[in-house]
Amino acid sequence: MSRRTHAVVALLAVAALIALAAWWVSGRDERAPVLLPRPSATSDTSASSSPAPTSRAPSPSPTSTQTIQPGTTLTPCPRHGRDVPMTIVTFNIHSAIGHAGYNLDRIAGEIAAVEPDVVLLQEVDKNRLRSHFTDESEYLAQLLQMRRVFATNVERDGLRTGDPTSEYGTAVLTRLKVDNWTHTLLPNLPGRQQRGLQHLVLRLGGREVSIYNAHLDHTTPVLRQEQMRLARDIVGLDALPAIFGGDFNASPGSPTLQLALDPGHTDLVDPWPLVGEGSGLTVPNLAPRSRIDYLLATSQWTPTVMATWESAVSDHRGVVGRFLLRAPRVCR
Repeated sequence: MSRRTHAVVALLAVAALIALAAWWVSGRDERAPVLLPRPSATSDTSASSSPAPTSRAPSPSPTSTQTIQPGTTLTPCPRHGRDVPMTIVTFNIHSAIGHAGYNLDRIAGEIAAVEPDVVLLQEVDKNRLRSHFTDESEYLAQLLQMRRVFATNVERDGLRTGDPTSEYGTAVLTRLKVDNWTHTLLPNLPGRQQRGLQHLVLRLGGREVSIYNAHLDHTTPVLRQEQMRLARDIVGLDALPAIFGGDFNASPGSPTLQLALDPGHTDLVDPWPLVGEGSGLTVPNLAPRSRIDYLLATSQWTPTVMATWESAVSDHRGVVGRFLLRAPRVCR
């Protein structure tokens, strides 16, 4: 074989080796696994067939600083202004008739001692023989230098010829401006004494507040509960900050008080368990065994003090409460 023939054979052998190597490499690439991007843990499975984006922004590092912008539903509504204090009393004065007789001046002195802004009175006489034909609420208002609103529950003809028509009911005395007031007669039964719900809208620190005063039936629980149900519903519809007080003739655990504090109808609370001093018992005055006189308040009020005092005249102890009217929230 000539040298030329040897050269041709060598070239053919090299070409065959090159072709074989190329075929082996291409076959290996075809069999190589295809690596797909791993789906995000928060991806929606219904979008898995959509083509993946060609580029992706890097996720922020857990330690990176981020600014959180408040959403519209989370915008704070801070309280604007200051809390305003108010002292309020509820006192069944028993027509100012005690063991030593009639003494309305002593009743005035007991009230003045606690320096109230608002006074809720029950068993108040006007032009009755037994109370010397005195307009008791007017007399007390003059002595205490307060405004007064009297509400008649019972009206009777004079006992003697020439005597004026007498009245009996509740009254509210106040140092605050009275914007308006109403009186609602409560449910009653034949032969029972008529009762009512007195409502005043007062001005405290430039804001309107509601004050309610009631004296409920003392003998018939079912009637008393009906009276409270109506009173509670009226208070529950009031959008103003409200205090509902008076002589309810019912103990704290009674159905009557459960109606008053039913959260399905009102947000009234009894502040005595929160800030009350002592037992809070109010009757009978000298050796009290029951708590039947109350000052209930809605959530716009913060109670700070609740206390009673022993009366030298009435068969009830007086109840005094100190509250803060919370500053209103202003949403921005």
